[in-house]
Amino acid sequence: MKKLIALIGIIILIAAGMFFIKRSKSKELIPVKTVKVKRGTVKNVVEASGMMKPQVGAKVKVGARISGTVIKENVKVGDFVKKGDLIAVIDNRELRENLKIAEANLKEIEKNYPKKIKTQELAVKSAQANLKSAELKLKTEKANYELKKWEFERQKNLFKTGYTTENAYRQAKAAFENAQNSLKAAEEAVKQAKLALEKESEALSQLKTEFQEKLKQAKAQYEQAKIRFSYSYIYAPKSGVISYVSTQEGETVVAGLNAPEFVTILVPDKLENWIYVDETEIGKIKKGQKVQFTVDTYRNKTFEGKVVEIYPEPKVLNNVVYYIVVARGFKKAALLKPDMTTHNEIIIGIKKNVLVVPNNAVKWKKGKYVVYKVVNGKVKEVPVKVGWSDDKYMEIVKGLKEGDTIALKVKVK
Repeated sequence: MKKLIALIGIIILIAAGMFFIKRSKSKELIPVKTVKVKRGTVKNVVEASGMMKPQVGAKVKVGARISGTVIKENVKVGDFVKKGDLIAVIDNRELRENLKIAEANLKEIEKNYPKKIKTQELAVKSAQANLKSAELKLKTEKANYELKKWEFERQKNLFKTGYTTENAYRQAKAAFENAQNSLKAAEEAVKQAKLALEKESEALSQLKTEFQEKLKQAKAQYEQAKIRFSYSYIYAPKSGVISYVSTQEGETVVAGLNAPEFVTILVPDKLENWIYVDETEIGKIKKGQKVQFTVDTYRNKTFEGKVVEIYPEPKVLNNVVYYIVVARGFKKAALLKPDMTTHNEIIIGIKKNVLVVPNNAVKWKKGKYVVYKVVNGKVKEVPVKVGWSDDKYMEIVKGLKEGDTIALKVKVK
């Protein structure tokens, strides 16, 4: 009797189970939110974390080339400076005086030597005039000498034949001798005038040479003094953000073999993004691929760059092998700073005009992808073959057509 009661109970339980199974199978799924299958664009991306790093030349160390006390410091850490902005001033009183002296010396040479040269040029012109006068005198004396010589020879011959008097002969002789002495004196005067002209001309040439040498030397001293004076003003060689300040007003800096560092300027457009790509994904990465990334500080801003380098040496972090992919060429680079964590998408490829559905429309059930297709208001579970997917959409390769309605969310009726 007990066995019969137990058997009846088992039968009742089996019947009840079958009833509930049948009832549950008869439950109908109702679409709550639906979308249409459409054509769109889907990206194939590799996601990886990274870090902003300075390139070579991103950090510019600005130093001093002279020793002295800092009398003015215009910047602090975090300030943005443009190329040519004044960063600091070193005590330059002595350098200013040296510059004034060099400038005064240059002006004195530029003022006095032209006057000396002009005076010497007048002396040369005077010597030239004296030489010309002496040459004219010599020409006259030569003519007079020839005349007196002819007269003396004539009187000499006449005196020998008795056709003139002794007195006339003696007068002609005396006149000839005077003319001869005057000619010699005129020749000597020309010689002296030439020597005088050569002397004055040489003095003029020497004065001009001396002027050029002294002018060159004075200009060099002035330029050197001006350059040394300019060293007391320290300007930004490039635009960027002040990332380090080593001195303050009142401190003394000493310039030696290495220029003492005043500040370090970080050049924003010299930053690069080091992306740590897993070894399983590195084979997909190529130079020139587009990179989109965000940083924790600016979650709503997307930065863009391109892959420029793929380091061959691996980096092991927490027993995982990574390769460093370097991206550069960002817009809005001034917002980025070294060591910021980056969240990257390296775009491997883009498919356009393919069938797509939202990611949350595709489910993984019993080893295959399915969607809830809506036909005549009823939900039907349909297997699909998927392709690429990105952060928004998944490509449907097979199982759906454009315009089909699918449910993103369903409920049981």
